Amino acid sequence: MASKSKVFLNSEILKDEKGTILKKGSFTIALGYPAPYSVGASSLGFQTVYRTLNNIDNIVCERFFLDTYTNREIKTVEGDRPVSSFDMVAFSVACETDLAKVAALLHAANIPFFAEDRNDRFPPVVIGGPLTLVDAKMAAPFADVIVAGEAEEALVIIGSALKESRDKNEFLQILENSQHGIWVTKDETGPEIYQVPKSSLPAFGATWSKNAALKDLFLIEIARGCPHRCQFCLLAGTGKYRFVDIENLIPLIPDEATGVGLVGAAVTDHPALEEIVEKIVLQNKRVSLSSMRADRITENLLMLLKKGGLQRLTVAADGSSQSIRDNIKKGIKDEDLINAALLAKKTGLQGMKIYSMVGLPDETFDDVKEFTKLLLELSKIISISVAVQSFVPKPNTPLCNAEMFEIKDLKERLSMIKKEAGKRVAVMPSSPKWSWIDWKLCNGGRSAAKIAVDAYKNKETFAAWKEAINKHL
Repeated sequence: MASKSKVFLNSEILKDEKGTILKKGSFTIALGYPAPYSVGASSLGFQTVYRTLNNIDNIVCERFFLDTYTNREIKTVEGDRPVSSFDMVAFSVACETDLAKVAALLHAANIPFFAEDRNDRFPPVVIGGPLTLVDAKMAAPFADVIVAGEAEEALVIIGSALKESRDKNEFLQILENSQHGIWVTKDETGPEIYQVPKSSLPAFGATWSKNAALKDLFLIEIARGCPHRCQFCLLAGTGKYRFVDIENLIPLIPDEATGVGLVGAAVTDHPALEEIVEKIVLQNKRVSLSSMRADRITENLLMLLKKGGLQRLTVAADGSSQSIRDNIKKGIKDEDLINAALLAKKTGLQGMKIYSMVGLPDETFDDVKEFTKLLLELSKIISISVAVQSFVPKPNTPLCNAEMFEIKDLKERLSMIKKEAGKRVAVMPSSPKWSWIDWKLCNGGRSAAKIAVDAYKNKETFAAWKEAINKHL
């Protein structure tokens, strides 16, 4: 989907950002995020890569974003230098349609889209990020190297290879036999998704800014992985839940940070969460959580979060009825959502936002109707808003082989929710058309990159994506 956002000058970013890393060194890496600055600055993974690479002796890592063009030439934020002049270019990619933004940034840097079309005068391109958990092959045609999964250890290996090599070919040769999720993409076999040991945790940010989507928040990870086994989720069955001990968290928070974002797929499962929140609040800092399970919420936790600036509670239903949630092993009951609403009201919060999906396997319109009834019941307790997206079966999940519902069918389900609950509940449906694009891309393997390039060349409209999908799949 085409982006419409404020174009930031690099000088504007630097003026309003805290924690920017300004460094000199002999080896340079340009790190790109295929979205506007506000989004990239709110990505803990992206920030962790930025900080980790700059921690390597004699390596300088500078950032660039989708909205930091200067006369259509993309330059880095810190040094205002052309991206193509760096020794290595790297991207962190979060979702399927971001691949078109990778194409846009490569084009703006005057770097050919595909690795096979780049000779030795172009820097090696390395890609990692959450997209690699779905299928790293989607991004492979763009990249000389993919980092699949958790990257902390791989980044050190890649940094060392950059310093040891005399040219791109030698750089790739050094990495060919590496492990830790590193995949030189000319090898057709593909990578294994890597997980770092608990000792490598936590990930934590470098910068915070009023221009970030997560405004003025220093981000820090308190847990990685998930102890639950929701069947639609990429984290189902992918390793142990690893929480960070409190003594390894609090000292990492800068004194000058006015707000802290606690990040993780299952932060409310951390055994010391309330103690962590309390310590941050006692430092007179705002505190925000990335996710909350309705069955893990306590009155004391909400009271602490309210002191830290929380105004609205956010939870996930992720299924239109109790039977659907049971089928996908969500582990959340209607009573949990009702109790969460009651606690939110009791502690004086302004409302509750719910995330959910339509189109999960075996769902009927009766299931959707059950969801609208639940929403109306919750709205009698507290102000309710609901964001509803269409279920996308993704690789590397237990539901990977499920069929996606037809777009027309999904629209009818979303319309039903809005019609029956919309007078009392703020209903925010996502477009089933774009969910369908995600589905096609995530199951498209290496063809996804070719689709993304064609879509980019044709302004990334739905029609452009659909035409490219029909051409390449």
